[in-house]
Amino acid sequence: MHKFLVAGLLTATVFAATAAKAGTYITEESQSRYIACYKRVYVPAKIEVNTRGILVRAPSKAWEVGGDTWAYVRNPPVYIQTTRVVEGDHYTLVTEGCPVVPAYGTAP
Repeated sequence: MHKFLVAGLLTATVFAATAAKAGTYITEESQSRYIACYKRVYVPAKIEVNTRGILVRAPSKAWEVGGDTWAYVRNPPVYIQTTRVVEGDHYTLVTEGCPVVPAYGTAP
């Protein structure tokens, strides 16, 4: 067990010593007067629909008689569908490219 710990520490030390250093540099660029530009996008509401909302009639089994024919049938439950607003509709701002401004002294 001691050999594994020593080998792990040795490996970690080698990786730490050979880690790459990040380089930095300086560039010159003309900055736009726009800080950020956005496009307004409409987001519709999210509605949860529950098809088993309010129970109207419970499930049942019954006999249907027609002349000489008797049938034992199943009647599934009946529900009134309900809805619930999970998230209301709204607008959101999505990042978009800003307009390009022509250089000073050039024709538009």
